[in-house]
Amino acid sequence: MTQTMPQLPVQAVRKVRCGLCPARPGQPCQTQPPGDHLSRWLAAYRAGHITRDELAQVFSWLVVLTKFQLVPERSAA
Repeated sequence: MTQTMPQLPVQAVRKVRCGLCPARPGQPCQTQPPGDHLSRWLAAYRAGHITRDELAQVFSWLVVLTKFQLVPERSAA
């Protein structure tokens, strides 16, 4: 992917603990390259930390849609 996604609230997503991995709030689910599970993005939306439009931007850039899909920080920033 040569283009980058519009600015998304990665730090707001990381306020939520990931339900799929041991990542704690404030930490990415994966460190190299940094990224977070799509399920964490969904949890952040349900908690009111991100808007529907911000979540829709993530979905528009993903090809595979599973809760285990990682959203790379570089793509989300």
